[in-house]
Amino acid sequence: MTEPTVRGYMILGCFDYIDTFEPAQRERVYATLPSDGRRSRESYDQMLWYPVDHCSDLYRGIVSLHGDDEAKAREALLGCGKFIAHAATNTFLRLLMRIMTPAVFARKAPDFWARDSRCGRMETDTSQLGDRRLIVRLHDVGAYAHTAPVAAGFGAFALTACGVKDLSVKISGWSLATPAPSDVNIEMTWS
Repeated sequence: MTEPTVRGYMILGCFDYIDTFEPAQRERVYATLPSDGRRSRESYDQMLWYPVDHCSDLYRGIVSLHGDDEAKAREALLGCGKFIAHAATNTFLRLLMRIMTPAVFARKAPDFWARDSRCGRMETDTSQLGDRRLIVRLHDVGAYAHTAPVAAGFGAFALTACGVKDLSVKISGWSLATPAPSDVNIEMTWS
């Protein structure tokens, strides 16, 4: 079996997001990382593959800032996903964003996942798009802690960029008590 991996840009995006924190918070997050080179952004190239635990360690560090407050941890991880997606729209997604609609995003999201992650798989249920509802399912992602809210943040950014209003995101399966479920559902609805 192949080790689950992610593209370096996901890790570098986490570093960039963490660098927006207040200095004391930033240092608290970096202090949670193993001292085997993972604390240095120079250890990563944006297009190379790295073990998912390098990304999960950064997510865990973000979560550590919020103690047992699941709502705040969820919002921080959603923010991380949005931040990474915003950076991606300035690179490989720039052309696609010009023609993006919720339907196009729903069809392309599994391709985005496969392009940047060799951990599990993503599928989208587009049967309710007419009712302004998209279900995203992540399967076999148990090795990738806290990825559900980060993926949801990425999706939320993309849908907002498509012009949807009043977006609501519900995540089923993930929690602080269960940070790395094998399967998770993300439901996105809008007006």
